[in-house]
Amino acid sequence: MRPRVSLRAACLAGVMSGALLVSGFAGAQQPPPPAPAPPPAQYQPPPGQYQPPPPGYAPRDRASGYYYGQGYPPPQPYYYPQQPPPPVAHAVPPEPETHAPKYSLWTGARLSYMGFGFSFYVNEQRQEETTGNFIGNGVAPQLDLGARISYRYIPYLFWEHGFMGQGHRFEGSQARSSTDFYGIGFRYLSGDVDSVAFLTDLAIGKRVVSVTNGSQSYSMSGLAFFRLGLGAEIRVATLFALTPIASISSGALNDSEGDIAFACAPNCVDGSQGPTYKNGQVIQSARTYVVLSLGLGIHFDVFGK
Repeated sequence: MRPRVSLRAACLAGVMSGALLVSGFAGAQQPPPPAPAPPPAQYQPPPGQYQPPPPGYAPRDRASGYYYGQGYPPPQPYYYPQQPPPPVAHAVPPEPETHAPKYSLWTGARLSYMGFGFSFYVNEQRQEETTGNFIGNGVAPQLDLGARISYRYIPYLFWEHGFMGQGHRFEGSQARSSTDFYGIGFRYLSGDVDSVAFLTDLAIGKRVVSVTNGSQSYSMSGLAFFRLGLGAEIRVATLFALTPIASISSGALNDSEGDIAFACAPNCVDGSQGPTYKNGQVIQSARTYVVLSLGLGIHFDVFGK
């Protein structure tokens, strides 16, 4: 015989089965809780690669690679003190082995070939007494003593003595003619003073023309207006130089001393027996003469550096 189940018990059993079924279905559909986010302090970007900052963080410091929290300013850059650059050493070029000294005691000598021109005075026959009547061409050594100042400037004292040929009035005799010139001079050098420099020489002094024949002696003297020389200074060594130079000088002889008879007397063409002005007479009719010379000097810069 089959057992009887009451209707009430069967309905209750069905309601409980449905509730269990609904609760199981709801539990199966609920998602799992999310994983917690990593703390901000532990966030590190990959090394060597730019990463945008996380939300709420300031830009990354490029030196350290870390991000700064929101509300904190980035650290101020630190500037290391700059070391001053090393001083630049300016190379001083060495002096050449051969060079002109800046200061020195300047001394030396010059030898010139020289000749007179024009006239000394007008004689008693009212004719020009030419320079060739008293003196011919010859050679003249000269001594110099001065100082070199700042390479280019040379003031100096000089004495020149010329051994000259016989004049026309004394040809065939034992007469000897000479000239002396002494005074002060100034030289200026332009161009390269350490090798070859252009030389300008200006001098002024007293000129004496003398003629002697045995016991007789006669001379005329006067101021030389100028002597202008142009040439070169060739630096051979630091303390030694060669100076070729060409010069022209001019002046007038106003004083006389002594007396001498012409060798052609008494048969001179113009009838003159001797000088018109003699024994200290002033030469009233003095004329301007000219002297041309070409010489070579050797000079030393004593105590120069």
